Amino acid sequence: DPNPGADPGADPDPGADPNPGADPDPGPGADPDPGPGADPGSCSGNSVERKIYIPLNRTAPCVRLLNATHQIGCQSSLSGDTGVIHVVENATDLDWALSTGPHPPYMILLDGKLFSREILMRLKGNPRISGLAVAAVSPAPSGGFSPGLKCPNDGFGVYSQDYGPQFSHCNGSAWNPAGSGLSYEDFPFPIFLLEDANETQVIKECYRAHNVPREGSAPQFPLCAMQLLAHMHAAASTVTCMRRSSLQSTFSINPEIVCDPLLDYNVWSSLHPINSSGKVDPGQQLILAATRLDSHSFFWNVAPGAEASVGSFVALLAAAEALQAAPGSRRLPRNVLFAFFQGETFDYIGSSRMVFDMEQEKFPLRLENIGAFLELGQVSLRQDSVLWMHTDPVSRQNRSVDSQVRDLLAALVNSSSGSGVSVREPGFSQPLPPSSFQRFLRSRRLPGVVLSDHRAAFQNK
Repeated sequence: DPNPGADPGADPDPGADPNPGADPDPGPGADPDPGPGADPGSCSGNSVERKIYIPLNRTAPCVRLLNATHQIGCQSSLSGDTGVIHVVENATDLDWALSTGPHPPYMILLDGKLFSREILMRLKGNPRISGLAVAAVSPAPSGGFSPGLKCPNDGFGVYSQDYGPQFSHCNGSAWNPAGSGLSYEDFPFPIFLLEDANETQVIKECYRAHNVPREGSAPQFPLCAMQLLAHMHAAASTVTCMRRSSLQSTFSINPEIVCDPLLDYNVWSSLHPINSSGKVDPGQQLILAATRLDSHSFFWNVAPGAEASVGSFVALLAAAEALQAAPGSRRLPRNVLFAFFQGETFDYIGSSRMVFDMEQEKFPLRLENIGAFLELGQVSLRQDSVLWMHTDPVSRQNRSVDSQVRDLLAALVNSSSGSGVSVREPGFSQPLPPSSFQRFLRSRRLPGVVLSDHRAAFQNK
């Protein structure tokens, strides 16, 4: 079951505790003993919480996700995790929190430039760490950052021991060399991004005032601490969590849903009308133009898409609008189906569902109706106005498929003439990049092309 479940239990509003030893005295305007004759309506008081905590308002949490076998992401304990703040501005600062400091657990405030797999894996296995707050970097690191895999959706595409084994597991094609795989690790403590530099500065000032060792000796209480709350009820795997939710809703008067399925909708439309309740004639072939809508980020809703998916679905929408308005489009010999897939980041959920529906005849089209497949991959960062045409070398070993692919490539080259954008083939044998087209090839050998701004590895950093 490649469908992960997203946990709804995150509370993305952590609080920074600048001084847990603060005096909870309600203030000079409040009399703790108003006396028997006092008017209760005239009492005044201040919140103790407001005296102790400074709330952080601009934050983004790392949340938990599940698949059929694993849990990934981050979570806090039920009431949140608290620790003494330790600011880390270079790698050597970690030693204090990991081994030397006398007041564990520690809550790390990490400079965003140090946010890497190496640092996080050092923190992950240490019981002295209760959480991590990451200061946002501005401008973004020139080397880029990717929490994804070096081989996105590895194992869920078309290449396997039975189909192009020489290309399986991105063998010879590291599509995402910057991928750290952090999004697929399970962290036992909360991790938040601090998006406001002013809030980060407040925490650092509190740290300097209370937590920095004086004259070589460890600081004494009161110390500056931080509390992060992002509890996730989901655990173990999708199967386990959905079963727990089902039991809760069946037998409990006040059910507590512990996880939600990660659901959305594919969106499709055609140039010529298609009866959604009927079936297209088996002999009628059309062009399927596709792209994806979704993306995955380490911190919730921070830089969604980062141009990788945004550019492609905007371009396909623009193409659909232009083709619909073009004179003579109704007289084209082939219909065009525009498809926008959701959930492709997570094991190609969207395209897998459309293929399944076609095979089960729950969709107006069958796989046999697809005469050509054209997919827009990453198209935002093209250099010298060049787009690369990627094809599948395994299916092209079939003469009929190869002939149709050549016709498709020739049509793309001809249509690009005079447009200011040129299209080229990579010039060497390589597999398809991560794409929805791979899920269709798993069921039927179709002629198809994936357009992208990268010849080999992703340009998008």
